[in-house]
Amino acid sequence: MHMESSLFSIETLVEKIKEEMLTNFDLYSFVSKSAYDTAWLAMIPSTQHCDHPMFKGCLDWILNNQKQEGFWGELDSNGVPTIDSLPATLACMIALKMWNAGDTNIKKGTYYYSRLAFVHENAEMLLREKQHNLPRWFAIVFPAMVELAQETGFDVADNLNGVLSHVFYKRQQILKM
Repeated sequence: MHMESSLFSIETLVEKIKEEMLTNFDLYSFVSKSAYDTAWLAMIPSTQHCDHPMFKGCLDWILNNQKQEGFWGELDSNGVPTIDSLPATLACMIALKMWNAGDTNIKKGTYYYSRLAFVHENAEMLLREKQHNLPRWFAIVFPAMVELAQETGFDVADNLNGVLSHVFYKRQQILKM
């Protein structure tokens, strides 16, 4: 009898702790703050209204967190965009286009690069710099983002054929292994 009551009190305590923890639950606290991950969440349609994003807060984050230079992602210690800003920027562009949002972001003013210009003007430099030391994740993710961007109507590959072919080749090598 004593064991049953202590088990009951433990279960009651567990339920009380769960309730306290989840009462003010912030869904976004479990999500990475990376632009790439946020963009993918922003692309998920709502189950009630398929023409709206399920996570509107993620779409709002994209709209409000574009860097002045026209990209999403991090800067390295020298103030240069990191290589992960390339797939992050493409993912954010795709999310915005998917929901017909952020036209001003897509066609950013004349003083700053448009997002596509950022990709065109920085991809070659970032990829050549990492050409012999390209992270495996990047060799898989970036070509897939380029393909998805192309399908979405963004002309990404036009000016990048040389450096892109190396990344696509590296992806093929990785996938064959």
